[in-house]
Amino acid sequence: MSRKIMVSRMRQKTSGEAREEDTAARRTGHVLLLDLPVESACQPPSDVVEVDDAVRVVLELPGVPAASVQVRVQGNRIEVTGEKPPDFPAGETSFLCLERIFGKFQRAFEVRGSVNLGEVSARMTNGVLVITIPKVEERRGRERRIPVTIG
Repeated sequence: MSRKIMVSRMRQKTSGEAREEDTAARRTGHVLLLDLPVESACQPPSDVVEVDDAVRVVLELPGVPAASVQVRVQGNRIEVTGEKPPDFPAGETSFLCLERIFGKFQRAFEVRGSVNLGEVSARMTNGVLVITIPKVEERRGRERRIPVTIG
């Protein structure tokens, strides 16, 4: 079962802000991200943020080297995979407590709406992966003048 992640603001809006947001929604279209279920050792926590020109998916990946992270776009699906290596010596280790998770991880998001999946970018800084999905300008409902020719 997938979990819907609607990109929206959380605070109560004034009537002017609601009208302005409604106009912006018509101009850019609605963006919907579905968090798809996947089997993996862990699923890193994520946030989805909408800005004027893009949607950003932010994943926490502490202790994961950037070289072991792969971001793929296939159709309307964005998939993040990687592996967090254990940071303790190999062999017999006697743990008194082990709460951290190591191993392979995977997250998948289905993206619907007015976004450009051909221009997705990913940047990792200090254990935080930011995937930027640019929006496309919505063309439906936009006035376009057609020249009338004679003859």
